[in-house]
Amino acid sequence: MKRLAGWKSWLLTLAAALLPLDVPASPTGEQPAGVIASGTPSATPYYVRDSGVTGPTVVITGGVHGNEPAGAYAADQIRHWPITRGKLIIVPRANVVALKADKRNIPGEPVEVANLNRNFPKASEKESPRGALALALWEFVQRQKPAWCVDLHEGSDFNAMTGKSVGSSVIAFPTPDDKAVALAIQTAVNANITNQNHRFTLRGPPVDGSLARAAGEHLGAHAMILETTSKSQALSVRARQHRIMVHVLLNHLGMIDGSVTPELMTSRVPPITPVPRLAVYDDGGTGGVGAARIVEQVGRQPGTVVVRVCGDDIRAGALGQFNVIAVPGGSGSKEAATIGEDGRDRIRKFVENGGGYIGICAGAYLATSGFSWGLRILDAKTVSPKWDRGHAMVKLELTDQGRRILGNIQGTFDCKYANGPILCPAHVESLPDYEPLAFFRTEVAEHNAPPGIMVNSPAIVAGRCGKGRVVVSSPHPEQTKGLEEFIPRAVAWVTDRASIAEKTNAR
Repeated sequence: MKRLAGWKSWLLTLAAALLPLDVPASPTGEQPAGVIASGTPSATPYYVRDSGVTGPTVVITGGVHGNEPAGAYAADQIRHWPITRGKLIIVPRANVVALKADKRNIPGEPVEVANLNRNFPKASEKESPRGALALALWEFVQRQKPAWCVDLHEGSDFNAMTGKSVGSSVIAFPTPDDKAVALAIQTAVNANITNQNHRFTLRGPPVDGSLARAAGEHLGAHAMILETTSKSQALSVRARQHRIMVHVLLNHLGMIDGSVTPELMTSRVPPITPVPRLAVYDDGGTGGVGAARIVEQVGRQPGTVVVRVCGDDIRAGALGQFNVIAVPGGSGSKEAATIGEDGRDRIRKFVENGGGYIGICAGAYLATSGFSWGLRILDAKTVSPKWDRGHAMVKLELTDQGRRILGNIQGTFDCKYANGPILCPAHVESLPDYEPLAFFRTEVAEHNAPPGIMVNSPAIVAGRCGKGRVVVSSPHPEQTKGLEEFIPRAVAWVTDRASIAEKTNAR
């Protein structure tokens, strides 16, 4: 009985460890090259890009500390990069149990071996790694005989502001080549950082007991730790910084060509595929749990690719990898400011050329045509400039088309509301009229907001812009129990390319 209970506990731990994190899936069914620590709760896949051309072997690891998700997120994106020389080996989630628990250290391990990044052979010693996971990772890295070993981390604060954290720093092994590449990395990643206190610093060597330090000391590899900062920065921003830094290294080594840019986050498949490839904006202006809920709910759909993107990604052309973008709640004007005029133009052209758009609350404001900063992809404006109506549960009711798209809910139902727009037609000649999918049946009218304008006004609408489809929601179905399928169903509708083509040709 004890043996059976032990197996049951092990299986539950393994299942929890292997649940998908908030990382993009491979839409091509790309399989890992193998699994490290196979048959244990710490089992984690690794991926190999072998060019078949003689060149250096580079090992990249992420997620060694479980409360530092940006490294794992970026590594799982970088693994899709094609290389032209050498071999690229990536372990995106080195510490799956800690990542799942969102804990720095390995849960349940004795304190002396709980910190994975202190368990590798130290500089002046020939000891074996401490702990089963460190041993498995170290044996794997040794077998690769890497020329470079790069470990992706993030600190809690900016190193330029405080000596208490190594966030936003490039920590290189102290050799001339390592230092030269570290300086190039620092220059590139700082190029678009205007706040001097947030700029990356140079440090070294990596901490003793770390994977990078051990690779440099015992394997003769060039080695570094790349640290972003979790404080006040979106996951998409930190992941982009990691991609920029790794891009500098691989470009320096001649392992990538001009087709690979820091904006490449997914496998290269035609973005016109009807399978949703969703970019979720999570940069400046967003707030609360909206982005995370969209990622979670849409990411459950088989084959779907869901990736967080920032304003810099959008301006750099990242939307070419996707067929729909979702913008969650927060502040529409602040989202517009962070995305920038060029980024807003890119979103507009993306939709006009057949891309889908999902906007919730602030993302709905952003889609409209009544503001100078609006995307103008929806023939709608707000009824009143008094946006601060309050937060409450309100009653909605779906239209017939709403039931076809969002789900067959009869009668009225509750939905979370938080200052979403009250919409009316903007009468933009170049845009077709929107179609209501749901109406408000009750209202909120606090803070001197005008009463009477919310009841029976559209709560969720669908529209078209060029070849693309748009769905915006004033309230928050993604944050309402029982309405978790609304946004995935809306995503499915806006990515229905065959239907779009038929209706476009029929005009």
